[in-house]
Amino acid sequence: MAIIQSGASATVLQTVDATMLAARVTERPPELLGAYSMGLTSGSLTGVAAGGTVYSFRWAPTTSTQLCMVRRVEIGFSTITAFGTAQPLQYSMQVARSWSTNDTGGTAALFTQTNTSKLRTTMPTSAFAGGGQLMIATTGANTAGTRTLDTQAMAFTQGQSTAIGTVLTAQPIFLHQPGDYPLILAVNEGFIINNVQTMGATGVINLTVTVDWMELAATTGNAIAY
Repeated sequence: MAIIQSGASATVLQTVDATMLAARVTERPPELLGAYSMGLTSGSLTGVAAGGTVYSFRWAPTTSTQLCMVRRVEIGFSTITAFGTAQPLQYSMQVARSWSTNDTGGTAALFTQTNTSKLRTTMPTSAFAGGGQLMIATTGANTAGTRTLDTQAMAFTQGQSTAIGTVLTAQPIFLHQPGDYPLILAVNEGFIINNVQTMGATGVINLTVTVDWMELAATTGNAIAY
C-alpha cells in the first residue's frame, strides 16, 4: 500500500492500493452547518394557468455568506375531482435570482419548532427560521414577489390525470448525484415550481413537493469554496 503524505509532514492525505493502484476513499457528506428535509402539500388546487407558480423556495439567510445546497426536489399529485377529459399535468423548475421579497398567496412552511426539518437533532435551526420562504399553493397559484427567473427551466416532470384517485407517485424533478456539482443558492436566490399547462376548469388535485437541502458556509473546512 502506498501512502501519500503532505510534504515532510506525517499527515496522510491519501492511501493507494499497491496492486490495483486504486485510491481508498470513504464517502462523507460535505462540510456543512446542517441538513434538512421538508415536504409540503397543497390545498384543493384547481384552475391554475400556464406559468402559474405552485411552489416557491427562496433562500434569504440573515448571514449573507451562508449558502444552500439543494439535494433533491420531488413532486407528486393525487386527483380529488376529475377533469372533464384526461389531462397531462406538467411542472417545471426554474431558478430565481435577485429575489428580494417573498411570494404570497400560498401556505408557507413554519420553522417555529426547534427541530423542524432537521436530519439530526444536534444540528442548528434552519436559516429559514430567520428569513426566506418555503411556500406551496393553496387553491390557486402563488403571487410572485420581486424576483428574476432564468429564461430556461432547469427540469421538467409530468403525469396524466384520468379520473378521481389518479396518483403521480412522488418522483424527483431534480436530484443531486454524488460527485456532481449541486445547485448552490446564495442569499436572495432560489427556485420555483411552475404549472406548465393550464389546468382544466373542473379538475382538482393535491400537489406534494419535498425538498432536501444542506446549509453551509461559503468556504468549507477543507478550503473548497462553493
